[in-house]
Amino acid sequence: MVDLIKFSLIGVVALFLMTCGAERVWYQQDTSNLIVRSDLAACRSTGDERKNMDQCMQAKGYVLIPRSEAELLTVRTLQREGLGANEIGERLGMSDRRVRGYMDEDYDLPQTASLGIQPVEILTSVGKPAVQPLIGALEEDDPLVRRQAAEALGEIGDPRALEPLIGALNDPDPLIRRHSIQALGKIGDPRAIDPLIAILEDKDEEPHVRMTAAEALGRLGGTNVVEPLSSALNDEHWGVRSRAARSLGQIKDPRGVVPLIARLNDEDATVRGYAAEALGDIGDPRAVEPLVAVLDDDDGNVREKAKQSLDKIAGSDFGER
Repeated sequence: MVDLIKFSLIGVVALFLMTCGAERVWYQQDTSNLIVRSDLAACRSTGDERKNMDQCMQAKGYVLIPRSEAELLTVRTLQREGLGANEIGERLGMSDRRVRGYMDEDYDLPQTASLGIQPVEILTSVGKPAVQPLIGALEEDDPLVRRQAAEALGEIGDPRALEPLIGALNDPDPLIRRHSIQALGKIGDPRAIDPLIAILEDKDEEPHVRMTAAEALGRLGGTNVVEPLSSALNDEHWGVRSRAARSLGQIKDPRGVVPLIARLNDEDATVRGYAAEALGDIGDPRAVEPLVAVLDDDDGNVREKAKQSLDKIAGSDFGER
């Protein structure tokens, strides 16, 4: 027997309480109550075993999440719709005190084992109340939990995650280090710059991790990232060189012009293309003559990027030679 928490929003969220496991509920965003009822009825018809019903609900996109998390999401959804605490309490059959607790900006979800294995989009929807338990999840043994915690913390963007994510740069799993770097880039705190520069300059680090560090430094910007990114244009791995070139274009510091011009002759076409594009983003006239020469590049994409950059810098249509 499954009981529905009733409320009238259509196309927002749907929740079901499990009477044999009342601490968790079935949850799916952007699903009307009518559809959820239909899905549950269909899954119950697959057999009497709970395992069969669970597999069926999961196949339809539902996840089991802690009751407190589901209630929080529901309350805040109704709050965004303009309902006050009293109205929300009446709608959900919940005490005023409990509703106001969920509406408190400083509310933190309790730490639960299931939090880190949830889809990142749900964790992101939870927002700041999930930050502290997700920080705790960075220390879990399961690498999937650590990876999803790092990714969700980056999407939420709360500065409380800064130091824990910097600590996660030492995680033994390179994929988790990469997600932690991406998260630091999204949070945008300049205190992450020095640790990310150290990653970029560590030749023993995995190339895809250093590539991600170059990308994150481009997002963070600042005068002190230009030199390490310029040096990374000489990295032995093409991916690091290309990401460093793109980041220099994002930063638009004229100190990047000369090292980027040198990469117009890189052996890798992707690097040459990013270098040409970055020079156009910076817009320095010193790049005009070198870019004109690139109009004869063997790679069509590189020629097109050179043309586009020349149009940006010189304000005229150079065409393709």
